[in-house]
Amino acid sequence: MFSDAPAQLVDPQAVDALFGGMDSDTCDLLLDAAAADTTEWTERLALAWQQGNAEEQSRARHSLKGICGNFGMTLLFDRCAGTLAADEALQDLRDCRDASLAALRAAVSGLQ
Repeated sequence: MFSDAPAQLVDPQAVDALFGGMDSDTCDLLLDAAAADTTEWTERLALAWQQGNAEEQSRARHSLKGICGNFGMTLLFDRCAGTLAADEALQDLRDCRDASLAALRAAVSGLQ
């Protein structure tokens, strides 16, 4: 279970700048895309780490950090740079991803 508060997970100003005034259908499309892309790149990073593929790790970190930056998922952005040497670190990254996506959805819902 990931226990960080929503305010630590997403930047409310970034969420407001991106989603403020946007219709709910477009918000839902963007949130679904963020969830799919974040999940894909988290898993690609985990696999690259497990395989020792430095080039793919770099690519996955860069892509994941870009998504996090665009959607204001600040804690996950920071966690992308951490070491994943232990299974617990991989699970922490996944838990942070899930909590960040939930916090992002809640923040967007609060704007509507």
